[in-house]
Amino acid sequence: MRAIYQAIYFLGFLLSSPWWVLRGIANPERLRVTRARLLGPPRILPKLDGRKRAWVHALSLGEVHSARELVRELKAKGLDVVVTSTTVSGLAMARASFPGLPVLPSPLDFRLSLKRFLKSTDPDFLIIVETDVWPGALAGLKRRNIPASLVSARLSPRSFANYRRIRFFWKGVLSMLSHIAAQTEEDRENFIILGAPPDKVGVAGNLKFDQGSGDPDPSGKERILKEAGWPEGRYILAGSTHTGEERLIVKAYLAALAEHPELKLCVAPRDRQRFARVWRLLQEACPGHAARRSEPEATPEGAKVFLLDSLGELERFYAICDIAIIGKSFPGPHEGGGHNPLEASAKGKPVLTGPRCHNFKWMYQALLKCGAAEIVEAGKLSERLGRLLDDPAGLKAMGEEGRDFTMAHRGAAKRTLALVDPEDFGEPEPLETGSGDGI
Repeated sequence: MRAIYQAIYFLGFLLSSPWWVLRGIANPERLRVTRARLLGPPRILPKLDGRKRAWVHALSLGEVHSARELVRELKAKGLDVVVTSTTVSGLAMARASFPGLPVLPSPLDFRLSLKRFLKSTDPDFLIIVETDVWPGALAGLKRRNIPASLVSARLSPRSFANYRRIRFFWKGVLSMLSHIAAQTEEDRENFIILGAPPDKVGVAGNLKFDQGSGDPDPSGKERILKEAGWPEGRYILAGSTHTGEERLIVKAYLAALAEHPELKLCVAPRDRQRFARVWRLLQEACPGHAARRSEPEATPEGAKVFLLDSLGELERFYAICDIAIIGKSFPGPHEGGGHNPLEASAKGKPVLTGPRCHNFKWMYQALLKCGAAEIVEAGKLSERLGRLLDDPAGLKAMGEEGRDFTMAHRGAAKRTLALVDPEDFGEPEPLETGSGDGI
């Protein structure tokens, strides 16, 4: 099966190479990342004081956010840490989140790519955050006796259904993991159904609960607005939006603005490649009244709509809003599934989401149950915004419920490392220096 997988992977990479080149022409940084993923780091990274080295892999932005407290805990244990990510935005976020730590593009799932990466980094164990499990890499690590664990692990309903169709394949893949720290009991059961050994799967919670602080900061909004050059007012913040969502959110905002003239809208697109497109939309919607984070000095008097066109600031900017709308959940060409609502809830903000939030099913169910979030159809968004804005006491109660819920579930990083304890890991086999790949 591994030989078949490697052949399919190589063929897929070969056939998609024109696409990689075209993306690289449009964005040279992507081409540099792909080259680094293929060829490995250019130099050897010596370990600090002979410590054990943890390789923490976080696929993209969301996983990097999740990994932050986990990395802090690993460092507190005295471990040396190397962080990898796959996307350009994920790497940029990781470098900002983990200053002083090596941050590298993750190796492609080729034998030679993995060998070169391991030769440069020499990790003692791998921790994969949430997703991005590669069969070839796991096989190579297992052969070298380098343990690999999957943490804050979850399976969306769609992924579970797809994986179950080829359970015979995933059973072999999951058996190569030393530990799986699932987010919920349902996730644990699903991994076992797919073939993971039951004694290797535990429940440690969701690392996203450890993001940020739930302590209210009365001066936070004022400080951030002053820094950004934005005016005081009541803010709606639409976070992690995708194609098609900004237009309907702007429409709902303009309808609510008629009854609430002090209302402002901040939009934070998920993909930095769409910043320019969303900026044009905001300018067209409110001519002369649009501003963006990247140009604080150009904020016009009476600005009403704002673009958060920066990376790594969405979490703290939730402090300025009265209502948070979480993207990738309303109709659009994207597949939907939703994004993490906990950054907003931890700051005591009421959360609205569209109906396509299935990737965070348990999280939204819990927030809905305690009254901290609402699911709203796209056509009823403006009406619901108006009713919530007319009820300040209700908004405050929603936010407080969300903060209490989030704080009650913190500690996932500590629980994860209690399940995935580096002290229990064996010593890795020395890397081969010959021409063979060792996998």
